[in-house]
Amino acid sequence: AGATVSTSDKDGQTRQVQYLGPLPVGSWLILFNCVVYGFTFRLDKAAVRATTKEIYFMYGRFIMAASTLGGCRAAGTLEATDLKPLQRPKVLALLLTICLSDAIYMLSLYKAVTLISPVYVTAIKRGGGVLLASLIGTVFFGEPASGRLIPIASIVTGVVFLCLK
Repeated sequence: AGATVSTSDKDGQTRQVQYLGPLPVGSWLILFNCVVYGFTFRLDKAAVRATTKEIYFMYGRFIMAASTLGGCRAAGTLEATDLKPLQRPKVLALLLTICLSDAIYMLSLYKAVTLISPVYVTAIKRGGGVLLASLIGTVFFGEPASGRLIPIASIVTGVVFLCLK
């Protein structure tokens, strides 16, 4: 049986965290996500090789949009007023910028998968993400770097060695 522990966040708000065994339930879910990702990323590679990265990207986004909008509509939670913010130029420009960034990100990821092993792509992506998130947090948001330098340096070293392969 799982235990529930009360924790306080930095704003002083208390929330309940459920545990399943030694880990919070959320940790088990992300570990499950890693297992699923381990399989699906290889399926992504096979799909990209079977068609093109552009077609696979479009198909994936179409399915995501259709399932999201269709599910909301079927549940009765999608109203015309929900789409009204898209008529504001700032909101539309922001969404288009996000879409462009996502397209560049995913297409380069799919291309990388066709060139090197998904294991290397994942490791480089994760390690590079940790490095950049730490750097951005320190430089732009004033997060302390103390205590993080050795772990970050070891991750960077591993990523560099993977890139050299």
